[in-house]
Amino acid sequence: MAEVEDLNERAGMAELRRLQDKYRRQNIANDRARELLEEDLNSGRYSEDQADEISRSFEQSCRDVLDGIQDEIEAHRRSYNLPGTATHWTDA
Repeated sequence: MAEVEDLNERAGMAELRRLQDKYRRQNIANDRARELLEEDLNSGRYSEDQADEISRSFEQSCRDVLDGIQDEIEAHRRSYNLPGTATHWTDA
């Protein structure tokens, strides 16, 4: 079902909500993947050094993706002159 933008709503708010939702969904996906990765790393298949490297690489990848979405959000805020910072919505 498509979200209908209220005609009186400030320009750009529907897209901002979409981007914020994208960030939240990616964060949830990262958390789920992290749980699966931790199970795999704790299985004993990897040496401690390998497990540390895999974990570091995974966390960096998660940060890179979330940072990219955050950059999209901030660029959108600037282009529509929308107030606020991301900290009030990232703790979903």
